[in-house]
Amino acid sequence: MRRWLAAIALLTGACSGGTPDANDRPEFGAGAPAPVAAPLDGIQRPGLLTMRWTVPEEGFVLDQTLATMEPCPDLAPIDHERLARSGLIVVRIPIDELQHAVDILGGSYSDVRTWHEQAIGWRDCVAETATVKRVLVDGGITQLDGRDVRLLVRGWAIPTHDGAVVHVEFTPAEAPERRGSVPLGTTVETAEDAVREFRRAGASWTLRRGFVDVVTSCAPSAVGGTGPTTDLPLSIGEVLFAPDLAAADSAPQALPRRTLLLLVPSLPPQLFPEAAPVVSGSTAPSTP
Repeated sequence: MRRWLAAIALLTGACSGGTPDANDRPEFGAGAPAPVAAPLDGIQRPGLLTMRWTVPEEGFVLDQTLATMEPCPDLAPIDHERLARSGLIVVRIPIDELQHAVDILGGSYSDVRTWHEQAIGWRDCVAETATVKRVLVDGGITQLDGRDVRLLVRGWAIPTHDGAVVHVEFTPAEAPERRGSVPLGTTVETAEDAVREFRRAGASWTLRRGFVDVVTSCAPSAVGGTGPTTDLPLSIGEVLFAPDLAAADSAPQALPRRTLLLLVPSLPPQLFPEAAPVVSGSTAPSTP
């Protein structure tokens, strides 16, 4: 895993030409980016935690950085290809490498955390106001209805013979109401007729102890299609995770932003067979 960290550092250095302008990079405070607090501190129950980072874009450095990371091994190659046709990518990093990741990415504008516990119902985790009328979904063009676009997530812990894992699912969808009327992190009833899901741009897989899976948008060049990229609309992934690309009518951003959604499984040690047994007459686990 140190291999991708070294590659990221190399890419970052190779793509930074000339003298940097202080106005080209957002202020994250004096010195290095703020330390990343341990995601699961204080959480003792099984379930799903999400972290939403907003990081700066610098050309294609972020896309090149993501390309050096390990694709989520619990998703089949055909699923990775299908998600890429919707402008989405899922990568996996060890949970103890989060600080290295945020340092190399140049810091984050925000680190918003939501504890969902056992999220059987869909939770609203990313929301953007769509300023485009058409998007790419699974390589095909889909018309939008002019409502907000959201990424819905759900996940819950399940036992296996090797211990416990968290089953997780996500799907982009058009929101039933305007942004602001349904707070992020709340349960969304997708059975309502007003909600339109884009399941072809969704996925389901397994989160594993000790790792964090990251969902974000991928470069337009990674999206399937036949003509030049400029002939294609933005993907649903770009609308959700790279909103500055769709802000054609606004002033150009000196340093656009990208959202990263981190999916963190909470799996206490007692859910695994190697957990120390409780000795008869004792209230504490025995020491191996």
